[in-house]
Amino acid sequence: MTSSSRATDFIIAIAGGVFALLALGWWWLIFSKVVENDYLTVGQAVTCIAGATDLCSLAQALCTNDHLYGIRWYAPEAFWAAAAILVAGVLLSARPSRA
Repeated sequence: MTSSSRATDFIIAIAGGVFALLALGWWWLIFSKVVENDYLTVGQAVTCIAGATDLCSLAQALCTNDHLYGIRWYAPEAFWAAAAILVAGVLLSARPSRA
């Protein structure tokens, strides 16, 4: 395995981590207001990171227009896509090198 492919594997892992942080930031942008307005507890809001339950959908529907840039919804698929990229990058980086 060449050093350029190792670097690519590492870049994939870093990209997954960055996307995961962006997805968590997006979640916090929405659900911090939901928690602040007492629609959900923090524990209930955390479950919305990875899944779209009826409770999460209801809480998002109750959002007002005071969110940054008017963003009022969150898609848990963003978190799962980021997690998949991160795991793929880590697994690729952890492969033993061939001589």
